[in-house]
Amino acid sequence: MTKKLLLVDLENKHKVDLSPLDESFRAIIFVGANQNPPKAAKKPATAHRFSRVDFLKISGAGKNALDFHIAFELGRTFETAPDTECFVLSGDKGFDPLLNHLNANGMSCRRVESIAELVPVNVVPLVAHDQVVCPFCNKASTIEHHGGHWCSNCGRFATAPDPKLLPSNQKGYREPERNKYGDNAIYYECGWCHQRTDMTGGIYDDGEWMCGGCIARYAK
Repeated sequence: MTKKLLLVDLENKHKVDLSPLDESFRAIIFVGANQNPPKAAKKPATAHRFSRVDFLKISGAGKNALDFHIAFELGRTFETAPDTECFVLSGDKGFDPLLNHLNANGMSCRRVESIAELVPVNVVPLVAHDQVVCPFCNKASTIEHHGGHWCSNCGRFATAPDPKLLPSNQKGYREPERNKYGDNAIYYECGWCHQRTDMTGGIYDDGEWMCGGCIARYAK
């Protein structure tokens, strides 16, 4: 397994989560003169997370002081372990000429602006050759139905059915009988209880409805 070294410019990247990195990575976090290492590194309960992490605090303040320390570490790695793949986590493009020079001399190194650039892209799960992925929900939970593929996850056809195989096109098919009695209810607002309800059995007088319920109550 190729050794990988991550050099973190903490003055430029103030929050760093190394948890997505695998065991092939070792990290050196360069801490500015006016910064402190993460408190989690000192607590016994969380110290194990930093077993492959070293903190290097810059002793003096000055323009680009931290950058020069990272450059020195790259040079030392080039001399002692040239097969190491190096990454500089920083948004400072001033590192690029140095990294290009090291690459031209046989070293493998590059600048990244986020940990996400170091994590492999999720591998798309393999789907059996006879399975169809639904374009609506992206699930491979389809079954063949009427010549098409119906998705049991979202309830839609992933591929259109064959019209010749639809039940409605089969010989002897009869359209289901529908209820011949429609909804003949009359819905209005009752002028007494002010509820919108079925006025069947109600009374309409002088531009106002009185529902059957109110009639029954007032008739008592």
